[in-house]
Amino acid sequence: MKRRDAREIAFKLTYEMVMTGDYNTETRDDLLENGDCDSVNYINSAISGIKEHYDELKALIVKYAKGYEFDRIYKTDLALLLLSCYELKYTDTPHAVVVNEAVELAKLYSDTRSHTFINGILASVIKEDTNG
Repeated sequence: MKRRDAREIAFKLTYEMVMTGDYNTETRDDLLENGDCDSVNYINSAISGIKEHYDELKALIVKYAKGYEFDRIYKTDLALLLLSCYELKYTDTPHAVVVNEAVELAKLYSDTRSHTFINGILASVIKEDTNG
């Protein structure tokens, strides 16, 4: 399985967590029916990292989502932002890859303008990380 496919599964699981408030291993198992060891490790690491750093990730999103209350952000966008901010802050995935894949997933799963919103927030997170 390609990393892009694994990231899409991680996004779907994050979306489910945003919607239900819980992580469902049955959903993970269904989505990972054909997953290899590397994909499973990436997904498990991403989900556990989002859960562990949720408050920090939320604060980061709130900081840069000017004019948007956290609870009013589209849940699809929120899931993408949580996953992407986690990757930017806590993994060595190249920033360009994280942003590109978040934008592509937003174009596929969210509102027609969401990719611009997500791109702006992630650019601010990268700028802070580079300058901080």
